[in-house]
Amino acid sequence: MQFTALPESDHPLVMLRPIEAADLPVWFGYLSLPLVHEHTSWKPQAAADLAHYVAIAHTPASLFRLAIADRATGQMVGSIGFHTVSPENRTAELAYDLSPSAWGQGIASRMARTLVDWAHGHVGMLRVQATALSSNARSMKVLERCGFHREGLLHSYRLVRGRPGDFWMFAHVVPPGTVVEG
Repeated sequence: MQFTALPESDHPLVMLRPIEAADLPVWFGYLSLPLVHEHTSWKPQAAADLAHYVAIAHTPASLFRLAIADRATGQMVGSIGFHTVSPENRTAELAYDLSPSAWGQGIASRMARTLVDWAHGHVGMLRVQATALSSNARSMKVLERCGFHREGLLHSYRLVRGRPGDFWMFAHVVPPGTVVEG
């Protein structure tokens, strides 16, 4: 299982690229919007709190996050990647966010599908899971459109700014018996 090439976007409006230091104020700006913040477990207090995502090594056991950037301007409009990666079990948890300015254009669904296909096909992941805060209906729709199956409600699964949050668990798995490279 290796990350020998990064996934590529075929969406006409956005591309995938490594996160850069110049992205941090933009990213923090939209993550701080109540419209975004209330349905996520993000808790950065300043743009500098996101700095560990810049120039991270893309290895199978590492945190993996990419910028979703506008093709015309290069400006970050979202991020997507994996955390809780387990090379031994060939699993990872998908996470993404998107600026409200990019909502409703099929970007989240296409980028999620791109990363899931890449994780199964290129990296050899058997299971890609994702969680959505129980109030995040938009994210649940994205996951369902991408072929994720809702597995159950996890009560008090993660703290959300100091309070226990209920999250739905979703999974996209390789069918039993499928030979997976990686």
